[in-house]
Amino acid sequence: MSNSESANPAELAARFVNYTSKHIFLTGKAGTGKTTFLRRLIELTHKKAVIAAPTGIAAINAAGVTIHSLFQLPFGAYLPKQPDAEGDHYNQQYNTPKSIVRHLNMTAAKRKVIVDMELLIIDEVSMLRADLLDAIDMVLRYIRRNNSASFGGVQVLFIGDLHQLPPVVKSNEWNMLGQFYKSAYFFDALALQNHPPIYIELEKIYRQADEVFINLLNNLRNNTVTAQDVTLLEKYYKADFKPSINDKYITLTTHNNKADALNKQSLEELNAVSYLYTAKIEDDFSEYSYPAEHILELKVGAQVMFIKNDPTGEQRFFNGKIAIVTALKTDLIEVQAEGSNEKIILEKYTWKNIKYTTDKVTGEIHEDLAGTFTQYPLKLAWAITVHKSQGLTFEKAIIDIGNAFAPGQIYVALSRLRSLNGLILTSLISGSGIRQDQNVSFFSRNKQEPARLEAQIKEESDAFLRSYLLQCFDLNTLDNYVYEHVHSYTKDINKSAKQKHHKWAAQLLKDLGEVKANANKFLAQIKRLSQDKTEEGLSVLFDRTAAAENYFNPLLSGFSKRIFERMELVKQDKQVVAFLTELLEMEGLFYEQVKKISKATALLRATINGVEFTRKDVNELIDQAKRASQMEKVFAMPGKLDFTEKKAKPAKAKSTGSKAKVEKAPKVDTKELSLVLLKEGKTIPEIAAERKMVIGTIEGHLAHYVAKQEISAKDIIGARKLNKILDAITELKTLQMNPIRDYLGRDYSFGEIKIGVAAHLAER
Repeated sequence: MSNSESANPAELAARFVNYTSKHIFLTGKAGTGKTTFLRRLIELTHKKAVIAAPTGIAAINAAGVTIHSLFQLPFGAYLPKQPDAEGDHYNQQYNTPKSIVRHLNMTAAKRKVIVDMELLIIDEVSMLRADLLDAIDMVLRYIRRNNSASFGGVQVLFIGDLHQLPPVVKSNEWNMLGQFYKSAYFFDALALQNHPPIYIELEKIYRQADEVFINLLNNLRNNTVTAQDVTLLEKYYKADFKPSINDKYITLTTHNNKADALNKQSLEELNAVSYLYTAKIEDDFSEYSYPAEHILELKVGAQVMFIKNDPTGEQRFFNGKIAIVTALKTDLIEVQAEGSNEKIILEKYTWKNIKYTTDKVTGEIHEDLAGTFTQYPLKLAWAITVHKSQGLTFEKAIIDIGNAFAPGQIYVALSRLRSLNGLILTSLISGSGIRQDQNVSFFSRNKQEPARLEAQIKEESDAFLRSYLLQCFDLNTLDNYVYEHVHSYTKDINKSAKQKHHKWAAQLLKDLGEVKANANKFLAQIKRLSQDKTEEGLSVLFDRTAAAENYFNPLLSGFSKRIFERMELVKQDKQVVAFLTELLEMEGLFYEQVKKISKATALLRATINGVEFTRKDVNELIDQAKRASQMEKVFAMPGKLDFTEKKAKPAKAKSTGSKAKVEKAPKVDTKELSLVLLKEGKTIPEIAAERKMVIGTIEGHLAHYVAKQEISAKDIIGARKLNKILDAITELKTLQMNPIRDYLGRDYSFGEIKIGVAAHLAER
C-alpha cells in the first residue's frame, strides 16, 4: 500500500490502522469490499489483532469471536453508572461497571489475550449498541490496568454500514439508556466522545454496474429519494406475482417465520423423495452460531442458495448464487447453478469456531480451533430474511418493501441485486417506508476528503512512531514486575522451596535497575530527536535507535537466559509448579521487551524506506526455532505435572535386567471418574472431597452427562431447583449463567445452573 497522494480509501484505512493509534470507522455501501478489506488486513497487519462481532453468525462469518464471549459480558442493558433514584429502572435488569467486574470470571489465558491486544476489529458495527461499546471500554481499561486511555490503550477498527440494519433496543431498555445516550448507535457511546474515530468510506461498488440503479441505491441510503426514484420502482411492482419453478427468484421477507414457511411449502410441493443431511459438529460450537442448517432437508428440483464462495478457487459459485438440486444420494448432492450448464457435485464445507490465545513461542495472538461445523454449504432459497441476506448477491429477487421495514431494510434488500432487471416488488413504497435515522445522517458528516486524510495520517503516524519508540524503551513496567517478584519471597526458607532463590532474584533486580537507568537516558534522547521531523532528523533517530537496540537487546536477552537457567535448577525441586509459572511469566516480559525494541527499529527503517511493515516482518524478528527449543525444554518436566495442563503419569517399567520402555498409562477422562463415583452412590460433596476438587468442578463434570442424557438433572439437584432454573432460562431467553444467577439469587450455584442449562439443551 503506497504512500502516494492518490491512495484510495482502503489504502488510507490500512495505513491508519498500521501506522497510527487512532480509532477508525470504515464504512461503505453494500458491495464495496468491506469484508475483503478485513481479510487482507488481518493477514498483513503487524499489530496483535482480534476480530469480534455483535452476533454469533456474524462472528463466524468474520472468522472472529462474539463480543460477549471475548469480554465475558452479560446480555442486557449496560449503564455507565447507577441510574437516578427516580428513574424507570425498577423491576428491570441492567448491568453496571460494578456488577460486571464482580462477575468477571475470566481465565488467565483470556486475560493475557486482552492485555496483549493492540488492535480490536469490530465487524457488522451497525448492530453494535452504544452501551455495549462502553462496556467493552470499561472491561479493557479494567483488565489492562489502564484507566487513562480510551479502550485501555487498544486501537479499535469499526467496520460496517450504518445505513443497513440498526442496533436493537427494547422500549423499556431505552427508558434507562436514554438517560445516558443520544442514540443506540455505537458512535454515541461515551467512550468515543473524546476519541471519535476517523471516518473512511469505501466508494467503488463491485456488485452493481448500472449507474441508474447505483444512483437509486445512493438516494435510498442517504434518505434523498426523489419522485423519479419512486416512479422508477413502480415499474417493477407486481402485487400478485407468482414465479414458476424455473424462474429462480428468491423472496426477501422481514420475518424468519415467513421465510421458513415459504421454503417449507415450496419443498412440500415438489413430488420427490426427501433426503436429510445432518451437520457434523465437533467440540465447541454454539447452536446459536450455526452457519447452516443442522439438518438440511432437500429434494431433487429444490431451489437452493450457496452460502459460501467456491473453496476450490474455480469460481463455480459464490455466496448467494441460486441453484437447482439435480441429483441426491445419502452421501451426494448435485446441483446446477443459474446461468450455467455445468452440474456441480458439492463437497461439504467446514466452518471454524475459533478462540484467541497467546502463542507460547512467539508471544503473538493467534487463533486456536475451538470447534467445527461441517455441512453442505447450501440452504433452501425460495425465501430468506432481509437480515440474513446481508453480504449476499442475487440475480433475481421478489421484495416486499411495505410499512414493516425498519430504517435501512429497504436499502439492504434492494442492494442485494446486481441490477434492476431482476427486481419484483410485491408492495409499493409508502411515505414512511423510506427513512433513515437522523443520528446516522448527522454522524456521516464526519466523513473527510482523501486529501485531508492524507495530511492527517502524516501527522498521526509521526506521533504514533514517537509514542511507540518511547513505549519500547521504557523498562519501568518490567522493573516494577521484577520488584514485586523479589518482594514476594516472604516465607521462611524451611517452608518454601522458592525462598532459596531469593538472593538470585534480588541480584536480577539490581542488574535490571542499572539497565533501566541507561534506558531512561535514551528515552530523553528519543523525545529530543523526534522533534526533528525532516528526513535527516528521521535518519539520525534511526541510527540512534539501531545503536540502542544493539546495546539493550543483548542485555535483556541475557536476563532471559538467566531466568531459563534458573528454571532448570528449580525443576529439580518438588512442589515448585507455581514458582516456575512466575519465572516463565517474568521471562516472557523480558522476551516481549526485546521483541518490541527490535520491532521499533524495523518499523522505523520501513518508514524511512517507504515500504510496508507486515506480520511476516514481525515473525522474522526472532529466531523462532531457538525460541521453540527453549520453551520445549521449560515445559519438559520429568516426573512432574506440566504446569499448563495435567497429563497422565507414565506407568512403571517392569524390571527385566535391561532398560525397558516406559509405557504411558492411558489418559483417563476426568469427567468419567466423577460419573463413576456418582453411580457408586457418592454425593457431590463426597466426590469433590475424594478427588480434591471444588464442588463446582464436579457439577461441571456431571452437566456434561446430563446434556448427553446419560443421567438425570433432577436426581442431582432436585426437581424444585431444576424447574426454577428452567423457568429462568425461558423467562430471560438466555443460557448465560451470570444473568440466570442474578435472577435466581445466591441459593443457586453456577454448577447447579450449568446442570440446569444442560438439561434444557438435552430436552431440545
